[in-house]
Parts: sequence; structure tokens; C-alpha cells
Amino acid sequence: MADQKQHSSSAMTHNSGETSPKPIPELSTYVTTDPQEVTDAHRLVADSVAQQRQLAARAIIFHPVWLGAMLAVIAVIYKIMYHERSDLALVGTTGAGCVMAGLMVVRVCTGGYIDHAERVGTRAWLEGTDEHQDAKAQQSEQKIIVTKFGETIIGALIVKKVRDGRNVRGVIRGWTVLQRYRGKGVGKGLLEEAVQLCQRNGWKNLEFDAEHANAKRILPAIFDGPFEKREMRARRALEKSQRRK
Repeated sequence: MADQKQHSSSAMTHNSGETSPKPIPELSTYVTTDPQEVTDAHRLVADSVAQQRQLAARAIIFHPVWLGAMLAVIAVIYKIMYHERSDLALVGTTGAGCVMAGLMVVRVCTGGYIDHAERVGTRAWLEGTDEHQDAKAQQSEQKIIVTKFGETIIGALIVKKVRDGRNVRGVIRGWTVLQRYRGKGVGKGLLEEAVQLCQRNGWKNLEFDAEHANAKRILPAIFDGPFEKREMRARRALEKSQRRK
């Protein structure tokens, strides 16, 4: 009987090994002071700034002004170079070259986001050092919230305490989620944790810093539409999080 029981247990173990799914990693959001987690969160915020280059490039390429300019260039090329059917290949090659040159111009115009990302990625930006307040004092007034999926940080929010006379408020200096996890509620969870942090510390309000990591605009204002929409969505998400609390 004992042998039969042992055999049954072994069979169950074997079967469960075949059918049991892998455990889902835990999702957790909290304030961190761990140096490595702070570094990873900071890097995530800087990466989100660099990713804005892609959004800026799309904003230019699909803008009516840019499309109109490209069509005008191709029309001029066609008018100058096309005389007979055999010229079509030359017209097509020249037009393609002009399009490639235009894309290179876009690349140069959006390169400022890489430069800004490098600045955001510095220790000086993270600590908020400036001529009016030393780094240690500013760093002590700042909290970094992370969301981890298993052992990977997939979201980060940097909130700083600001005192205006007797009023104390929290300002968000950086807020981002790893690209493949966006639209899944991770960002909302970070905002809700930031709201709770302000309440626990007696901070009266939470708002985005006017110069938060993703606030800088590199392009002329006519191309800023996609950035302004993202900014409005972020502010609405923050307002909803504060109303819930």
C-alpha cells in the first residue's frame, strides 16, 4: 500500500510538471531607494526622451506642409527632366534621391531629442542640481516610484517636493512606461501611487513640472500637435487619479 501511494505521488508530480503553467511574475509598484533600481528607473526616463525622436519624425513626415513640399519637389523634377518615356527611370531615381535627402533633413531636425535625452540621463538632472540649492538637499526631497514585473522595472515616476511659502506640493519630473507595456494600466498605477505618496506626506497637490523630462520641444510649433495631445492625455490621467483618491 505504501508503495502504491508513493507511486501515485510520483505520477502526480510528473503530470503536474507536464501541465502546470509557468508562474506569472508579480507586478508591484512602490517607492524605491535601492541604488540599482534608481539607476534603472532614471535610464527608463531618459530612454523615453530619446524615443520622442521617432514621434517627432512622424510628425514631420506626415504633416501636410512636409508632404506638400515633397510633392512640389517631385513635380518640379518631373517637369524639368521628363521629355519622353525613357526618362521615367531617371525621374524616378532623382525623385527617390530627393526623398532620401528629405529624410536625412528630418533626422538632423529631430536629433535634438537625443541630445536632450543625454542631458536627462545625467546625475545632475536626476539630482536637480542648480545654482540655488545644493544637490543633497534637492535629492532628499525627491522620491522615485517604480513598477516591477518580476525582476524588471517596466515603469518609473520621479516626483519632487516643492515648497511655495507655506504650501507644499509634489511635481512630477518624469513619468514613463516601457514601450511594450504601455496602454495596460501601468502608468495609471504609477500616478495613483504618486497621489498616495503626496497624501501620506501631507503634500497638498500633485502636478506635472513645467519642465518635466518629456516637456522639451525641439521642432517648430506647427509640428508639435502629437506632443501636445500626449501632454493633454497625461494631465487628464493625473486629474482622474486625484479624483479617485
